[in-house]
Amino acid sequence: MVNSAAAMPSAPQSAKGPKRKFALVGTGIRGVNMFGQNLVRDYGAYIELVGLCDTNPGRLEFADGYIGAGCPTFTDLEKMIQQTKPEVLIVTTEDRYHHEVIIKGMEMGCDIITEKPLTIDEEKAQAILDAEKRTGRHIIVTFNYRYPPYRAKMKELLMSGLVGDINTVDFHWNIHHSHLMYYMQRWHGERDRGGTLWVHKATHHFDMVNWFLNSEPRQVFAYGSLDRFGKKGPYRGENCRNCAFTSECPYYWDINKNEFLKALYVDNEHHDGYIRDNCVFRENIDIYEKHAAVVKYMNGTLLNYSLTGDTDYDGYWIAFNGTKGRLEARIEGYPGKGFAEMTFTPIDRYTNEKPRIFRIDYVREGHWGGDTLMMDKLFKDPDMPDPLNQQASLRDGVMSVLTGIAARKSIETGGPVDIKGLTSLEPRLTIV
Repeated sequence: MVNSAAAMPSAPQSAKGPKRKFALVGTGIRGVNMFGQNLVRDYGAYIELVGLCDTNPGRLEFADGYIGAGCPTFTDLEKMIQQTKPEVLIVTTEDRYHHEVIIKGMEMGCDIITEKPLTIDEEKAQAILDAEKRTGRHIIVTFNYRYPPYRAKMKELLMSGLVGDINTVDFHWNIHHSHLMYYMQRWHGERDRGGTLWVHKATHHFDMVNWFLNSEPRQVFAYGSLDRFGKKGPYRGENCRNCAFTSECPYYWDINKNEFLKALYVDNEHHDGYIRDNCVFRENIDIYEKHAAVVKYMNGTLLNYSLTGDTDYDGYWIAFNGTKGRLEARIEGYPGKGFAEMTFTPIDRYTNEKPRIFRIDYVREGHWGGDTLMMDKLFKDPDMPDPLNQQASLRDGVMSVLTGIAARKSIETGGPVDIKGLTSLEPRLTIV
């Protein structure tokens, strides 16, 4: 398998030389924590954060003190890049702005590290593809779901040929109902801002399957609906803090009890009008709660996928059904035990081969231990070997969002949607 990092000559240089210069645009939770405070604290010996940018000056001021980088702050992206000259721009803005920031950064000479999803529709994806080709810059999409040790083991087992040729994949992801509520409260509940959860959330899942199968999607057919939130709700208020139904609404949430969220969002909402604790029954919510899809891959594999928030736990079930047997894992988001298990069951029970259980240490923090491994590769040692192809490229980012975009289109049209033709990328039989 090709090492994607080695194949991309414009990737950042090794940390053995001078510190590399990074700048951050977007100071929401992911920006100020994972790519802000954590970055400065854990990777300050390897990188220098030279600038922070956000259109909200109050949130920017909070981020400056919280992150502790001691660098200049800007409300204008071009001005930040011109004055601080970062080598790499980290993008953690609202999803609908990703393409604008990524393109501007590349045009001004920066390589890009962007939070998922890459973008929210095919036109914006094409604009990013065109800009990368035009500028010759490099984009990495931070798919930290590739990095947890038990997923790396799963990838190794599939690469070894344990299950043979994979015919079907069953993949069912559950998020706690309160988790779904938080999506509905925020801008994620509006499709023109986050692309629906088919894109914002499921981009992780589709990328995982693309990576596991080493193939790309060919066609998608999907169903989805919004049955509980938005216009369907029995109550409606300005937001949770200004509502006449706080005693009756099961989704009432007092954001002011969380000092961090109050300081980051509530205290600064007068600058741009962004409300973090929106009413989950506001009428402009237009995403889906129920998600079910069948994805046909270029190598012939069929994926049966679902995403649901009508559960009381976070976790998923995934199974690979192949010509030699079945590899299956049921992973809880916060298990009581300190390990994850995968079971391989041979397809022919009349042979001497017995079912096998693979047990891998499980880490709760940092997306199941994946964040540290990904961040080490990004910021500590970019030349670190990548035998499992865990670092995701622009193409990986495009293919993952196109699956979700195709699912969205399938729901709207009532028919299957081909990946070919959505952008200039031709889906490949094998990822190289």
